[in-house]
Amino acid sequence: MKIFNFSCPAGFVLTILFCVVLLPSLTLHSEAGTEAPSAETADPEAKKIHISAERLISNTADNHAEFIGNVRAKQRKTQIIADSLKIFFSGGSEAEPASPAQSLEKLVATGNVEIKFDNRLAVARQAVYITAQRMLILNGPGAMITSGDNTITGETITFYRDDGRFTVEGGSNGRVKAVILPEESGLE
Repeated sequence: MKIFNFSCPAGFVLTILFCVVLLPSLTLHSEAGTEAPSAETADPEAKKIHISAERLISNTADNHAEFIGNVRAKQRKTQIIADSLKIFFSGGSEAEPASPAQSLEKLVATGNVEIKFDNRLAVARQAVYITAQRMLILNGPGAMITSGDNTITGETITFYRDDGRFTVEGGSNGRVKAVILPEESGLE
């Protein structure tokens, strides 16, 4: 088992290991592959995810890496801020562990999580992003997604990025809350 423990100053951009790897996690285009790539997605620079943190612990035997302390991750217009960001990737075997160039399976952001994406802001204690389903799960009391003047709050919010569908659960002691600014007259 190889474990790498790097300490780096806050604000230092870690493009090592995960520059091109994380594309499937945060991209905003169709995964079908039938469309011609746009100029933005064809550009390798646009695909890179820049991550900065105070520390990185990588465990290639278990196919994950964790960025810890004042984490900032950005790819194009998507940005994640959290206390820690754990990245799980697939591929490899015991004999030959996966490298960061393998497919990304999921991201788990924990502690003071803020995610800016698709003109939305998500806030939670924990956020899990599953790349194959393009599904974002926000957990913790007061988990919230804001889009313009519209806000939805609950204890667990599951958001499906491909079709904009979401489910919200209030939790055992909470309720789902929504603030909606209708374009038309609304309830009156």
